[in-house]
Amino acid sequence: MPAPRKIDALIPLQELDLQIHRLRVQQAEKPRQLASTQEKAARAKATLEAVQAEIKALKLEGAKRELAVREFDDRISKIQVQSMTAKKNDEYQAFQKEISGLKAEKARVEDGLLDIYQQIEEKGKLEKVRQEELRQGEAEHVENRKKVDGEVEALNRDVEERLARRDGLTSGVEREMLRLYQRVLEAKDDGIALAPAVKYETVEDEGKVTYWQCEGCGVGLNMQDVNLLMMGREIQFCRNCSRILYLKAN
Repeated sequence: MPAPRKIDALIPLQELDLQIHRLRVQQAEKPRQLASTQEKAARAKATLEAVQAEIKALKLEGAKRELAVREFDDRISKIQVQSMTAKKNDEYQAFQKEISGLKAEKARVEDGLLDIYQQIEEKGKLEKVRQEELRQGEAEHVENRKKVDGEVEALNRDVEERLARRDGLTSGVEREMLRLYQRVLEAKDDGIALAPAVKYETVEDEGKVTYWQCEGCGVGLNMQDVNLLMMGREIQFCRNCSRILYLKAN
């Protein structure tokens, strides 16, 4: 039975690190799952605020028109008093004409005021609809957050459990080999620092031909690389992806 190679101690460590990497990818993805319900609630809030702003503007305009109506009433009342002091018919008729004009203007303002009252009533109904949409959107987001928070807690426990196991595995790896492995692992965003050298055979014109390649990046290896790996004396790196190479046990 062949003696175990020093690099063999990295294989279970790599398997565990890949599990940790995948769990952390899931951890990073979880907050994004909140985005849809958060955006839905935000849209509902913005829509409600827009309706409320319209109601506020209508009420402000309504208040201005109510004031205008009262001012018309005051002016009409004053002119009516003045008309009673008129000594000539043409003076009296002039006052009446002015009163008639003011009443017509007042009627137009009142018509507009009535339209504003109707708009406020309709917007009030719409406001209730938008309030319910916001309530539902916020409730959905709270429920989604609870679900995601629970999933994140479970992932955190899984990561912590594997990190505890990792401490035991690293103790069995030579310090310099572990340092090199860590350096490569930190440089990769896929969690893979250790890549097997894979042999495959093809049939060509000259017959069956054997090739070797790095399973990490798919780049071919020459026989010198393979021979050094078979000797197992030193750590070998892929010339393309810089991952640490090893030969899978047959």
